Amino acid sequence: MFEAKLWDDFDQKTAGGRAPYLFESILPIHKGFSGPEVVEQAFYDLAEQSDRKTTDSRIRIYDGEQRRDDLIEQAYRQLRLNGETLVAFMQRLTARTRFSLVINNLEQISPRLAADFGRFIRSFFAFRGMPVGGVEQAAFCGNYAGTAFGIHEGFEHAFLCHLGPGVKEFYCWTRDEYIALADGRAPTFAGASAYDALLKTGKLFLLKPGDVLYLPASVYHIGRQDEYSVSVALPFYTYPLTRFLSRRVIPELSEQSLPFDQEGISDLLPFGNRNPLLVPLGQLLDDNLRRWSDGALHEYLGYHWHRLISNGGWELPRRISAKVCEEGPLQEPLPIQIGQRIRLREPLHVSHQAALGCSAAQRRVFAGARSVVIDDPHARQVAWLEQLNSYDFVPVETEQQREACRALSRTGSLELV
Repeated sequence: MFEAKLWDDFDQKTAGGRAPYLFESILPIHKGFSGPEVVEQAFYDLAEQSDRKTTDSRIRIYDGEQRRDDLIEQAYRQLRLNGETLVAFMQRLTARTRFSLVINNLEQISPRLAADFGRFIRSFFAFRGMPVGGVEQAAFCGNYAGTAFGIHEGFEHAFLCHLGPGVKEFYCWTRDEYIALADGRAPTFAGASAYDALLKTGKLFLLKPGDVLYLPASVYHIGRQDEYSVSVALPFYTYPLTRFLSRRVIPELSEQSLPFDQEGISDLLPFGNRNPLLVPLGQLLDDNLRRWSDGALHEYLGYHWHRLISNGGWELPRRISAKVCEEGPLQEPLPIQIGQRIRLREPLHVSHQAALGCSAAQRRVFAGARSVVIDDPHARQVAWLEQLNSYDFVPVETEQQREACRALSRTGSLELV
């Protein structure tokens, strides 16, 4: 559906990825690609979940620029009238004609959206690469006079995918243009003296259903749509590696090797001008840095990368990323028999590494951000595992393959014929 050649002229069109560009009619909405009704169904599915703590997906509701958190539980619990559209439901809920509904982490509640947009971002990964923090899906639904966040700066590179059915007006400014007019980097909201002047100078893009706007970081922007429409933003979490190291890696490695609840007491220290902490704490730091570089860091990064790859590039759910080296509950295995065929669910990916948190004769296999361990002392399973990434049905021909399949099916990533 999407090929890497789609991006052949990307650098020329986007000034090396620094300028917005509208790719017209590249989402095949009229050929089976997810449309606005699929996003709406994801909202209904989220509302019907009995335990929404199992997903990071959340909604936000806005009346103009006012955030209405008081309506969230009502939106989940209130029954829809027979034949009521999402527009009519939201208008009844908010008692307003115009509204804005934002849904985060759609990829966690809609397999179809995860698959369709997963194919799209996979083509870009093949061209440019994957961000260290993955990609999120965030839907913007409504008929709003302006994005609820005002004219604001984007902090990640993103694709804005317009599903329609109406047309979206989207205004953009470079950071320098915006600061010159707004006298600062803070957002500008409707009613501010600079708001109308900014709209007159912004570069206007008209997004029709099936269009995708590339929106680089640091570009100020705002969307407007008089007719109800749905857009899905795909922000690429390319935060600095120093931030990834300080916020993700070091805290988890510290918790593993420096127990926060350790009991006992430390020695009394000499009272004087010479700092007695330098030697013992310096040695403790040296010991732990050596331990991390000898193995713990390699293991952490292995788990993070394979989980991210195996999730199709979608950002890891918080319950997984918080303890990336630990395996959570798995499903019951599928009753797979020799001679049957199995298929990997798109956009998930099978990724694997020998001796990662297991013995040298074993291999840890990841799919859908989960992992299992299989016996593979002679690396004979590798070629067969890689076949699954074709998303074709693959026959199970040996007992070794059957056992590996049964184990991998516990990740919830396989379909059985």
